[in-house]
Amino acid sequence: MSINQELLPLAIENFRSILNSGFSSVLASYESYAKEADSRDRDFAVCFDDYFHDWAQSNWELIVERTVCSNESSLVIYGCGSDYEAAAHSRVFFHSIAPTHEITCNKGQLVTDLFTSEGIDLLKYDFEGFVSFRDGTYDLSPPFDHILFTEKEFEGCERHVVISLNGVIWSAVEI
Repeated sequence: MSINQELLPLAIENFRSILNSGFSSVLASYESYAKEADSRDRDFAVCFDDYFHDWAQSNWELIVERTVCSNESSLVIYGCGSDYEAAAHSRVFFHSIAPTHEITCNKGQLVTDLFTSEGIDLLKYDFEGFVSFRDGTYDLSPPFDHILFTEKEFEGCERHVVISLNGVIWSAVEI
């Protein structure tokens, strides 16, 4: 089960570039979809975040996973994955494949969480995805220049942290 670690930073940057360049098209598509779904009897539109995550997961699998993974390896889903068929799977392609590697980020020993301004150890957090950070909160919009993480082991409420993308070193670690 191998991962091409050398190609990983480029694959991830290509993926982030697609998030940025395709965002306005995805937003416009969502608005058309939502209007149409809401106009039909017994139908409703999913929220934009769910629509976005379906699109992002498909691109993650094509742009990052297919570039860096061998036939025997796969990555953990991007963010919350695709929920198009949530009861069955979170992947768009190869539905039943189990992840063999997770994406990790390194910036040195301690990095600063932008929510709390506290130093955090990234080894205690799972990579969720790219976000933008403004006025003390994050959202799914360009320029996707920050990274959202979720605490690996938590009690009670799930803890999220956000860091700047600058200076991040990417790797894929076997699970």
